[in-house]
Amino acid sequence: MNRFVPALLLVPALALAGGVLGCNSSDTGSIQIITDEEAGTFTASPALTKLSVVAESGDASTVLATAQLPTSTIDLGQLSETASVVSIAVEGFDSSNTQRAFGATLPVEYGALAGQTISVFVQRKGTLARLPSPLTDVRQSPTLSVLQGEYLLVTGGSETPVAKTTQLYDFGFFTPVGTPPTLPIAPQSIALAGTVAWLIDDTAGWYFDFSSNASAALALPTGGTFADIAGGATVIDANGAQYIVGATRLTGSPTDKVLKVDPNDGTNSAYPYGNTTWFTLSAPRLGAAAAWTSTYGLVVAGGSNTAAGVEYVMSGSSTGVALTQFPPDPAFGAGAAALDGAHVLVAGGGTGLFQDPGVRDLDLGCAGGSASCATVISWGNLPVVVSPAQTFSWGATSDGLVVGNEFGAGTTHVFRLSPTSITEVPTRTPHTNARAAWSPVGSIVLFGGADVIESFTP
Repeated sequence: MNRFVPALLLVPALALAGGVLGCNSSDTGSIQIITDEEAGTFTASPALTKLSVVAESGDASTVLATAQLPTSTIDLGQLSETASVVSIAVEGFDSSNTQRAFGATLPVEYGALAGQTISVFVQRKGTLARLPSPLTDVRQSPTLSVLQGEYLLVTGGSETPVAKTTQLYDFGFFTPVGTPPTLPIAPQSIALAGTVAWLIDDTAGWYFDFSSNASAALALPTGGTFADIAGGATVIDANGAQYIVGATRLTGSPTDKVLKVDPNDGTNSAYPYGNTTWFTLSAPRLGAAAAWTSTYGLVVAGGSNTAAGVEYVMSGSSTGVALTQFPPDPAFGAGAAALDGAHVLVAGGGTGLFQDPGVRDLDLGCAGGSASCATVISWGNLPVVVSPAQTFSWGATSDGLVVGNEFGAGTTHVFRLSPTSITEVPTRTPHTNARAAWSPVGSIVLFGGADVIESFTP
């Protein structure tokens, strides 16, 4: 199947600075820096005094150039026109040499930069900023996914007239795709591999290929039904396999079913875009939180008044193992993210008469009752109940973010989390029933109830 390449135009209205990139004596390219003009990216206290342009490849990084502000161009000098794949990062520093701003491009080849303008969105770290070029609807409770490592896919949502339509936001140009397709169903859950999506509602499933707009009915293997998983969140492991966890959905009956979609498994000819298999949890749950960990595999927490508070499905297994040292956790609508291989951060959701259950670090390796460890480490409470919520971490065992919607009103809140403090991060635009996802350039983005996408860089 072909690569999905929409016809797009770069809109340079928000460009604040540029750079010249020479691959050889005759080839040049440029980096266009884009910001949220009202967010004070360069001028907010403490103001930026220096920009650094860095080529990042895996764990290696190379400083290409630095420039003192103010400036309108950054000369990167001569670069070898090779096939090296890098992400170009722009870092902003204040007078104390503390990094205050960051932005990165999609992965590019040096050789592909000749004659091209590469856009990078730069924002203050730890704050929200609005991406340029708003979308064309304000749907609430959307389903968000990343398509082919470049596009934010927006679909579904609570408004029937637009639930089958899509929005595609291109992080190569930071602009929406002009004519996104309409899907055969309004997906409640989604998995993606390349340009092909698995679309699932409570009665049916479809393949949809965004490169050709072709669709085909999807049949499930024995062991479960679409109704068992529709509305469940999709958790992705380190190898790209995806798990639609029915227990995380917010409506319907409690369920113990998880559908694994593995785009890298071509062993089953009945599933040309990746094999599908069923997992079964140790107990049915509703409104649970789920995350992938490197040690325990798929971890599911909460969502039951009677089952163990936490269980996991180890990689290579298909059945849940209850961690009985965790008492039943009725929290409904929380989000989870792995802090490391054995610790999961859970935040948001509600219990009882929708009280906040607290932000907590779950130590999966603690046997319970031991003087040397605690199964649940409290980080405090959110000031408002947000359910549903999504929790994010970024490789730091003492930092996280939760995005959630105020119970009843639907007002979207964002909180920065640490073991000693919980701080609200103000949105630039009011949102209602927004959802969040990792973006193709490593930021956390939220959309819903307003036409703008907002971005957070840790």
